[in-house]
Amino acid sequence: MKVIQALARYFPDKCGGIQVNLNDLLPELRSLLALAEPTHDIDILIAAANNGSPHSDTYKYNDVEVYRYPVFPVPKTQPNHGQFPHGKFEDFANWLSHQKADIYHQHHWEVSCGLPHLRRAKELGMATVVTIHYPLPLCQRTTLMFNGQQACDGKIDVVRCSQCADSLSRKLPAAMVKGFSHLPLDLFGRVPLPVSAYLPASVDKGNLGQFVRPFVIPGYVTARKKSLLEMAKFADRIVAVCDWLYEALLINGIPEKKLELSRYGISYATQEKLIQVKQQSSTLKVVFLGRWDIYKGIDILVQAVKDLPAVIPIELIIHGIAQDERYRQTIFNLIDNDPRIRVEKQLTRVELPQALANYDILAVPSQWLETGPIVVLEAHEAGLPVIGSNLGGIAELVKHGIDGWLVTANETKAWTQALERLATDTNLLNKLRQGIKPVRTINMQAADLATIYKNLQR
Repeated sequence: MKVIQALARYFPDKCGGIQVNLNDLLPELRSLLALAEPTHDIDILIAAANNGSPHSDTYKYNDVEVYRYPVFPVPKTQPNHGQFPHGKFEDFANWLSHQKADIYHQHHWEVSCGLPHLRRAKELGMATVVTIHYPLPLCQRTTLMFNGQQACDGKIDVVRCSQCADSLSRKLPAAMVKGFSHLPLDLFGRVPLPVSAYLPASVDKGNLGQFVRPFVIPGYVTARKKSLLEMAKFADRIVAVCDWLYEALLINGIPEKKLELSRYGISYATQEKLIQVKQQSSTLKVVFLGRWDIYKGIDILVQAVKDLPAVIPIELIIHGIAQDERYRQTIFNLIDNDPRIRVEKQLTRVELPQALANYDILAVPSQWLETGPIVVLEAHEAGLPVIGSNLGGIAELVKHGIDGWLVTANETKAWTQALERLATDTNLLNKLRQGIKPVRTINMQAADLATIYKNLQR
């Protein structure tokens, strides 16, 4: 069996959870497929965009062959994730045609790895799988937070979505918004527009894009729905990595027979836990692990700690991952030398298990609908309860009052109250720690995928 895993970027480039998870998953998947088909060779390849490069490249990463196809010039955002194939797309198409693979599995839904790539694999007769790892295919705002305040059900509706993503559109009659949705997509794809016209949320006043957006956003929403249905047309299976995403795909018309639910797992979950019994320290040590990104909610967490009375025994340690330097500086300004809050170095995956042993609880204050997050599994595996936003995948993984504490995402006061209780109730944290159950492993995730592949080959 020959399988191609397609992505918009891959190691050694700067990557995130999708690539980390896949890198851990592939050895397990290969072993399971080899056990199921002992008389057949198992070959798994990576195909990833080489964004901004006119040349292809081939190398091995962790014993997996990686083909980096050229994407040149860098394409601008398109409303349906590939209305026009990117420059040098023919290099990818030619390479794919020579692979004669059995299964093509795509993990991104972007211009550099989107609809044309999936369509080409189906034209070549491959069984096709798409895993949805984030809200982007559903949400013009990209976060699936309605008006930026509360979780959305994901139903794509041209009026509701346009008015959510753009403040000026909210002032227009619904009939006018619907009318704009019928403007030709060719116009959006070929006419140069201000960068701000492509942003998921409204821009500052005075920017030209602010006035362009009401005309183009409805068309973008319509194109997003069309793109999603095209995905369903060319994909034999669509994998959702959490419950809310599965349900959102269903209500947008994705056939249930094509849908599979397969959650993330972690690779070292079979190891003996570092923490079996841990004594409550005099100071509650809270850790944040994640990107410097406004949607990760670090500002909410920092402000919540700053609002605590000085007598509350608490420390917050932030291990940030580089992304938005301006947001990082905003957080430093917000901390303002508060001795209870420290920013430490980014942790490697090798350092993570041992580092977690130094803390009492993990904070996940995300302000958008996570599809994991894997860090919750990693914390539970290390014996740490989780205090997290009562949203999306976090709420699916954390059981309130049993193995963690769920808090209204954007209410700083609620975070302050929760942290105060955890820092002062000597029995609560121990109760939450004892409530942690074994977590899902990468082997379980690989078994799901192996079953999907085998069923497609029947």
